[in-house]
Amino acid sequence: MLFVVLGLGYSVLTPVFENSDETLHYPYVKHLADGQGLPLAVPNQLWNQEGTQPPLYYAIVAASTFWLDTDNMLDLLQRNPHWLFSDVRLLINDNQNLVLHGPLDAFPYRRAALAVHIGRGWSLLFGLLTVIGAFLLASRLFPHHLSLAVTATALTALNPQFLRVSATVSNDSLSAALTTWAVLAAFKFTEPGEWRIGEWRMKRHPFIRPFADSPFLPFLLGLLTGLAILTKLSSLSTLFLVAFIIFWRLFFLSENHEAPLQNMLRWWLIMGVVVVALTGWWFWRNYNLYGEWFVTETHLNLAGRSHLSLAEIWSLRAEAERAFWATFGWGQIRPPEWVYTLLFVFSRVGLVGLGLALLGKLVQGDKSTPLPLKLSAVNFEVIIPLLLWAALNLALYLRWLMEVGSVSHTRLVFPAIAAISLLLALGWHTLLPRRLAVWFSGAVILAFLWLNIYSLGWLIYPAFRPNEQTGQPVNKLDLTFLDSLKLVSGQVDSAPTGLNPPATATQGDVILIDALWQTAATPDKNYSVAAVLLAPDGRVLARRETYPGLGLRPTRYLQPGDSFLDTYPLKLEADVTEPLVARAAVNLFDFESDSRAGFPALDAGGSEVTPIVGEIKITPKTWPKYEPTHAVQVNFAAAIALVGYDFTTPAERTAQGTITLYWRSLAPVSENYVVFVHLLDEHGETIGQADGPPTANSYPTRWWSPGETIADTRSLPPAPGLVALRLGLYDLTSGQRLPITESNLPQQDNSVEIALP
Repeated sequence: MLFVVLGLGYSVLTPVFENSDETLHYPYVKHLADGQGLPLAVPNQLWNQEGTQPPLYYAIVAASTFWLDTDNMLDLLQRNPHWLFSDVRLLINDNQNLVLHGPLDAFPYRRAALAVHIGRGWSLLFGLLTVIGAFLLASRLFPHHLSLAVTATALTALNPQFLRVSATVSNDSLSAALTTWAVLAAFKFTEPGEWRIGEWRMKRHPFIRPFADSPFLPFLLGLLTGLAILTKLSSLSTLFLVAFIIFWRLFFLSENHEAPLQNMLRWWLIMGVVVVALTGWWFWRNYNLYGEWFVTETHLNLAGRSHLSLAEIWSLRAEAERAFWATFGWGQIRPPEWVYTLLFVFSRVGLVGLGLALLGKLVQGDKSTPLPLKLSAVNFEVIIPLLLWAALNLALYLRWLMEVGSVSHTRLVFPAIAAISLLLALGWHTLLPRRLAVWFSGAVILAFLWLNIYSLGWLIYPAFRPNEQTGQPVNKLDLTFLDSLKLVSGQVDSAPTGLNPPATATQGDVILIDALWQTAATPDKNYSVAAVLLAPDGRVLARRETYPGLGLRPTRYLQPGDSFLDTYPLKLEADVTEPLVARAAVNLFDFESDSRAGFPALDAGGSEVTPIVGEIKITPKTWPKYEPTHAVQVNFAAAIALVGYDFTTPAERTAQGTITLYWRSLAPVSENYVVFVHLLDEHGETIGQADGPPTANSYPTRWWSPGETIADTRSLPPAPGLVALRLGLYDLTSGQRLPITESNLPQQDNSVEIALP
């Protein structure tokens, strides 16, 4: 019940085509459903490398969806050009969507969206069969340890990644189901003595008795194995595994002295004939079309090769384990790292317990042992096939990783999820006191149930849900683009107001830009938004492009009157050498155009303006250290101090020189003050001036923080007879000078005089 309910949650809360490779699997289904036969695995097809997959799963889904009009599939496959692939996002809903979503795939589902959800329903059913098979297998192999079987089943049914795979249009869950049931049948059919179906003993019930020694049992094994191979090529490992179990139990461990070799070979032969009869046509088709029986080279070439060395693969082991437990979407939606840490510890302890159980069995056999789970339950007769089962699928995953480099494809090991879960459960129950076994099973169920609820409610649901408007940014703008979208207001992070410390960022930080939009008319196509951080000299410090709603509000689907608040995260990659105040601009543009130039932003009067939504202070990673040639101490209103200055004097007094003033912030100020510099002759008369805000207004005084030292270099105009400078600070609006409370320079009228060398 938990598996079905949670699986439906993953199916409903994940929009169509937002599961890994679903965009490739469903076109295969549609090709069959449209009566076009099996697809060809050639470049530039929607199914890409999945065209090499055997057809069973796709045929089942196609047979249940052929009656639907799914010709709107391409509308559902419109790609989001700003998708961030597998990057982990700062904001949970930042362009997680590979494709665009709108009314075509909303509930109630219709046409292609309905077909996708029908395919997900089949996957969920096959996943459920895997869960049931895992429980039956654990119960059969460890019949006196129900809590162990419950733990193993919980680790299968409540593995978030397996649940996600079972809610995806993909052949993985059917492959897992058929493999699990084939192994279960192999163990059941080959057990010594009498075997049962329910409570019926095969050698006692008159109707079933004839099948006990007939080809019926290997025929069933061949049928399950052949169907598994017709589902996924990697299920060839199932054929090898079932054949090994037959060898292991009918020959190697056989207590039947009546020709065990002939018995084993008979089973192999019957099973092989059935498998060839079911799958031979598929391999023959592959050879005729692609020149190879297994089409693995064709598959890998289409998937895109990216060879990894064993050392590189070893470095990715933690990421592979994350993908086994819980990475959603295309691997980028994931829980916090501490969740993975707990899962890693859980799996490590299980492996340690398994190792101790195997070691104890080797050393002590069936003698008494301090280990809680009786070692008689650790039976090599069943453990070795389970280890082989897990190892075969891990080897296939390793091969894929070496050839393609895609760590997120850990679903390739899910045909062995029952074995992996059972081995981990066995390890834990080996370490636990018997009286705690039931409580441990309950704890595992609750812990993984919580993880799934968290994944659904706090990861997947918000990842594909655009922001709701919860307020209005402080800076009112009322700018219109293309007579259709209005930028109502905006702000950068927490923009400074009054004497509050302004927002500050440095290299490596993420800056959040808020923009409140309103739709005046539905645009004719999907337009993009560019959020740009500009230095005072016009340099672009950071730029971020996205569709509105961080990819979740394509403009094509906006309706007049719609209002929404966007937050655009910008990663500041550029470094600065001096502090500055950057401006944030938000513009609308056409991503498909050659220039990608922004559209005009018109104010209420119809004039074109620059769409600045706010400002933010940018500081260097390491604040520069200054050593002025001339150290002074002039205190302006206990808020700003002049602590030094440097001259660059030209050879000719008629040429232009420079002066660098070194200011230190003592306390926050609410005004952007201007520096006045009067050039004086030997009579004290003003012969020129070099007024202006400090740092040419790239870092106004309102943004200064106490303790900062700011270098303010300004050019001096040519002035024959120049012998001194008089300078100070004043408020441009009122014209009032900032009073001097302390000075070691000559002062008058709230200004100080500097003599030139």
